[in-house]
Amino acid sequence: MIRIEICKPTPAQWMKLRGGVGWASFPEDVAQKSLDNTPFCVCAMDGDELVGMGRVLGDGVFAFYIGNVMVRPDRQSEGIGSAIMEKIMEYVDSLAVPGSIASLLSIKGKEEFYTRFGFEERPDDMHGAGMSKYYS
Repeated sequence: MIRIEICKPTPAQWMKLRGGVGWASFPEDVAQKSLDNTPFCVCAMDGDELVGMGRVLGDGVFAFYIGNVMVRPDRQSEGIGSAIMEKIMEYVDSLAVPGSIASLLSIKGKEEFYTRFGFEERPDDMHGAGMSKYYS
């Protein structure tokens, strides 16, 4: 039975999940520092095992960045990602004021998932494409 909890995973749990979805992992001390600076995090737990998560970064008023929404591949299509996003959106909606913006970067091919939560693809008539800078 999956439990959706507002909590932070351990660095080891987070790095294991990242590796499981094919994302880069980081040393545990770096992961801990990142988690310490995360104002809101949702975990999907199966017993003691982290099978999904998502987090929100930002100032908690005007700017919200939704990141690291992931579900272990063998547990996808069970509604876990949707349950995580529902908790995230409850949090953001409770704090956002007129003029706030919630942003995210979707993995290619997953854009439709996020449109169900009110996100719009860019570029559009007002905004250019989302942009990123990667460090090696």
